[in-house]
Amino acid sequence: MNYYFFQAKRSLKRFVLTPYFGVRKFFNAAGLFAQFGLFKNSRVLGMPLKLSLDPTSICQLKCPLCPTGQGSNARSRGRMEFSSYKKLVDEIAPFLYEIDLNNWGEPFLNKDLIKMIGYAHKKRIRTSVNTNLNVALSESDAEKLVKSGLDVLYISMDGITQKTYEKYRVGGNLQTVWDNIALVSGKKKELGLKKPRIFWQFLVSRFNEHELPELQAVKERLGVDELVIGFLRSDMGKEIFTPDREKVESLKKWLPKNESLSRYDYKEKKRKLQKGFCHFLWFVSVVNWNGSVSPCCASYNEKLDFGNAFKEGFKTVWNNEKYVAARKAVASRKPESKTVCDNCIKTGFID
Repeated sequence: MNYYFFQAKRSLKRFVLTPYFGVRKFFNAAGLFAQFGLFKNSRVLGMPLKLSLDPTSICQLKCPLCPTGQGSNARSRGRMEFSSYKKLVDEIAPFLYEIDLNNWGEPFLNKDLIKMIGYAHKKRIRTSVNTNLNVALSESDAEKLVKSGLDVLYISMDGITQKTYEKYRVGGNLQTVWDNIALVSGKKKELGLKKPRIFWQFLVSRFNEHELPELQAVKERLGVDELVIGFLRSDMGKEIFTPDREKVESLKKWLPKNESLSRYDYKEKKRKLQKGFCHFLWFVSVVNWNGSVSPCCASYNEKLDFGNAFKEGFKTVWNNEKYVAARKAVASRKPESKTVCDNCIKTGFID
């Protein structure tokens, strides 16, 4: 009962008691919840509540568990054009609560990022950006970012010394990140604004777990609003194809010695929390830099995408043959869709 009360309270805050509330959005959301929770419709009446839009698939870092950092050519590289972004947002803005402007690349490598944020804000859509923040910002850049309406800035920073930080964020410069945080935090204070909320995401590994006691002091010094301790994932380009046992074996170099700081049970070689279902296909969609639509943010290979929102229109893709087949398969838990979603059914839905 406590779980359902928590979810109801969370949904109320997220979809009703929010500055981004709209009557049309609300009825769209209510319809999606009914179709997912009661009927598991394979053809959805309505549009997603949230989009993950990738401003670029290019990144300057070489993070070893990320296919972009590995130099994989399974997804094409490029930057989303603002005109294409605007057309897509205009198509489904009346239904959208949230846009995450990130996926496989570094968002700040798209020169139109702040313009994209501002346009979504104008359309009354909540925005967030997840970044390594290794692109040096000017004072003008920081001011424009703070004034853009961005709600949350997630910063991935997994170390508080250069030596520790670059173990995973290969090619990154910690001082650049700290300077950028100081700029954005300082501009917020100068302008008397509360947004964007700055979240520091720290993925715990064997190489940085010793730094945990010091993080709170660093957080205060940097002017970060929230510190989020995260668990390390496996190879992100392969995780939906890989059983847990193989993931644990492949991560031996990285997993923290303290098992409580990991998503895995080391003895059983499986995730501690096993998801029994996936809601993405009903509520969320991912549009990559070139309009190619993925069913979720864990699907890297472009050949496995479901269609192209820029060429076909998002509404057409959202209920096309692949989406419908994937929803049927996930609802029945039978991997018969011949889509990438079959692999999650077989290996266990990612968390």
